[in-house]
Amino acid sequence: MKKLSFVVALLAAFAFSAKAQEFEPGVYLQLQGGAAYDVGEASFGKLISPAAQAAIGYRFNEIFGARISVNGWQARNYTSGSELLYKYRFVQPALDLQFDLGTLFAGWNPHRVFNTYWFIGGGAPIAFDNEDAIDLHQNGEKLSLLWEPTKVFWGARTGLGADIRLSKHVAFNLELNANMYPDTFNSKKNVEARNPDFRFNALAGFTFRFGGKKAPKAAPAVVPIPHQHQEEAREESPRRNTVSEEPVKEDVGPAIYQGADVDIFFDLNQSKIREDQVLTLNRLVSFLRNNPDIRIQLDGYADRGTGTPEINQELSEQRVAAVRQFIVSRGIENSRVKTAAHGDTVQPFSGAKNRVVTCRVR
Repeated sequence: MKKLSFVVALLAAFAFSAKAQEFEPGVYLQLQGGAAYDVGEASFGKLISPAAQAAIGYRFNEIFGARISVNGWQARNYTSGSELLYKYRFVQPALDLQFDLGTLFAGWNPHRVFNTYWFIGGGAPIAFDNEDAIDLHQNGEKLSLLWEPTKVFWGARTGLGADIRLSKHVAFNLELNANMYPDTFNSKKNVEARNPDFRFNALAGFTFRFGGKKAPKAAPAVVPIPHQHQEEAREESPRRNTVSEEPVKEDVGPAIYQGADVDIFFDLNQSKIREDQVLTLNRLVSFLRNNPDIRIQLDGYADRGTGTPEINQELSEQRVAAVRQFIVSRGIENSRVKTAAHGDTVQPFSGAKNRVVTCRVR
């Protein structure tokens, strides 16, 4: 138990150290249904019963979250001697701590399609409708830990789950969890000793996320283009009262911008500007400084071969925003840079080249 507590504390500490500037907390709702297996003396198939769970949770950061859930439905077991079936019902309110395993081991990625989580928690199952066990006991079956008509137990639980992203706010959810209850839960004493009762759930459903923000649009660290010529001229010639308003001419290399498109390429599922694209952007910024009357159009795209239309639309918006921020942050007026995001509805290239923002001179 001490080792488990240490692991939980370590994960929580790691979670709270995540980069807050790249994540916005958000509420989520989970609705799940499936089947449960109550460990007992009968064969596996005879101890399957329906199960359901509804939960509302909160993501504090990229890794750590918590949820309050209500789960249960029906449980079943067999008498030890004559193997007669009896069923009962319960509802379990529970509190779980969740840890995002995808982020923990591979870093935060708001566009990750398949993401797993681990949780640990506890609850207080409220059991009722135990008439089957009561009737069997009255007819001579030995149920030494019989309870009636309603009883509240303690419960401990843990499990693994996965969200398969369908859109920014909706994911298909799969979850396997294990629950431990006192021996009294199934009204009978275990064969050898007073050991806990166990129940395993296999659930499927949907996760709905609310709030949150899009992927970070912070510009990468790059080598800046010198543009302080006028300030330096002031310092070197303090007697001058005016500074020429003529734009500073800079060497931009080959004239690739007039009459041609400029393409800025991105990595798979990313909106961060690649280092090998910075030189092209720097040349574009220099060109715009030397031609103050020119306006440009930025068109963002995503590769149709990966992701869903919703994910690709969002990704193209983030890519075009990253390029625009790069340009504007280097002194180009907002009004000179127009943007449009096309997702995967338009594929200007073949294959992976569609992970691109194309600049057109207007």
